[in-house]
Amino acid sequence: MLFRNNNKKVLIIDDDRTLLRQIAFHLKKYKGFDIVISDNGEDGLLEAVKQRPDLIILDWTLPDIQGIDLLITLKKAPKTKNIPILMLTGHNKIGDVEDAFARGADAYMYKPFSLQKLGEKSKGLMK
Repeated sequence: MLFRNNNKKVLIIDDDRTLLRQIAFHLKKYKGFDIVISDNGEDGLLEAVKQRPDLIILDWTLPDIQGIDLLITLKKAPKTKNIPILMLTGHNKIGDVEDAFARGADAYMYKPFSLQKLGEKSKGLMK
């Protein structure tokens, strides 16, 4: 699903539909981004290749594929390898953050989080 507002496009991949809508609304209204949403990894991958967003916000835990595995796939694919990826997750065990960065994540935020800080961090990650 695509919500248009301006030329910076953010793909949000998260299986929590309520959270997905909250993030999409906030980033569209307060940051002016175009928003693409997906509630599973397979569709998220297809949208990433099709839409070529300026940023991907990716949950670690998805129903069909782990976000960390999707991160690896996105960073290896020629069409998506240069897209910044922000991992947004409840995974905060020692080693999780390091694993995400080692596999190509550009930023990491823990749930729960501030929508304002997410917006600021998202804007900062886009070129």
